[in-house]
Amino acid sequence: MFAAISAVSMNILAAQDKPNAEEGKKLYEANNCGSCHALDKKVIGPALRGVSDRRSEEWLKQWIKNNKKFRESGDADANALFKEYGGAAMNIFENLSDAQIVNILEYIKTAPKPAAVAPKVEGAAATPQAGGNANMYVMLSLVGVFLVVLLILSKVKSTLRRLAAEQAPLDYPLDSSNKPWISKWLPRAMQNMNPVVMSLLITTIVAVFALGYLYKFGITEVGVQKGYAPAQPIKYSHKLHAGDLKIDCKYCHSTAEYSKQASIPALNTCMNCHKGVQKASTATTDEISAEIKKIYAALDYDPEKIGAEAFGNNPRPVKWIRIHNLPDHAYFNHSQHVKVGKLQCQTCHGPIEKMEVVQQWSTLQMGWCIACHRNTGVDVENNNYYKALHEKATADIKANKNKSKYFSADGKVRVTPALNGGLECSKCHY
Repeated sequence: MFAAISAVSMNILAAQDKPNAEEGKKLYEANNCGSCHALDKKVIGPALRGVSDRRSEEWLKQWIKNNKKFRESGDADANALFKEYGGAAMNIFENLSDAQIVNILEYIKTAPKPAAVAPKVEGAAATPQAGGNANMYVMLSLVGVFLVVLLILSKVKSTLRRLAAEQAPLDYPLDSSNKPWISKWLPRAMQNMNPVVMSLLITTIVAVFALGYLYKFGITEVGVQKGYAPAQPIKYSHKLHAGDLKIDCKYCHSTAEYSKQASIPALNTCMNCHKGVQKASTATTDEISAEIKKIYAALDYDPEKIGAEAFGNNPRPVKWIRIHNLPDHAYFNHSQHVKVGKLQCQTCHGPIEKMEVVQQWSTLQMGWCIACHRNTGVDVENNNYYKALHEKATADIKANKNKSKYFSADGKVRVTPALNGGLECSKCHY
């Protein structure tokens, strides 16, 4: 009995010591190994598949835990690898135990290879889908024939009725269906009205509605691009970057606090991450994302090379499509609103962190700006920029109490941009 228990215990211990590829996969992802490595190709670091055949397990443990200390110990292979990859130092993972490193290596050994993609044969005809568009064309043709038949039958019926009315007017009197079409749409009281008066009345009514529509169209539609969401040359998901990954808007739009413009990020800003992050978040292979390839192409960047050699001499600008446009005579300063006014990007741009494709959320019309200036309070109490204004408003309330223009219902200072000159024409117009 004791022998059996001992055997079971030995089996449990052996199972615990056996490398676990599933645990290794979790550790691989948790430690962001994929940000610098891929299994089947070079990225920032070497391809990992077959690494256990190239290096001993003990060597890999020392390299992964603290490659800096390992190189300083004088290991020739460690220093050669460091030099081969342009001096790009690998992160230190002293938090990983030997068993965890073994699990990661087991995952790398057992990870399935990407399925081979059959080469496309030039000139090969695509296999037609069953039915394809042929069924749609047949249906449209039948509908067209049916409508023509109905038109012919309707015309025949109308002709026969007219002939019958001419031969026997008492038996086949003309009814409302034989009257001019305009009579069918007029009230009975207007059917006998003088034609000139009736025409003028109808023209006036139509003109009033048309002018009203044109006025509304001119005020709310002309020059208003609300909802405009063009396809950009490189697809960029704000939902992924600003929403899921919670990257601060000002990391990319770095001049929003210091300039009139929020700026379009340089592609080198993208490369801060995308030198290492090369595949889509939903990708199941190590293939570089199609959109990231566009970044590389614009920068003339070769991900297979290292250091300065990776960048070629023929970069090309990306022709982004501007979404938010103001008239030339309108002035807007981002820094004034972001740095001084402490507004969030969402105030004007809407829930940008939820947009897969950026669209113009607000109308950006003058009335929209004025409404904001009239209703949005300025935090003058906690903003040193408005220190003098806060003191002025406090003194005014003390002197005039609730009759002060700065007095709010809660008895505190309330200042809006409108009270601070935000409605003066010259503030927003050249």
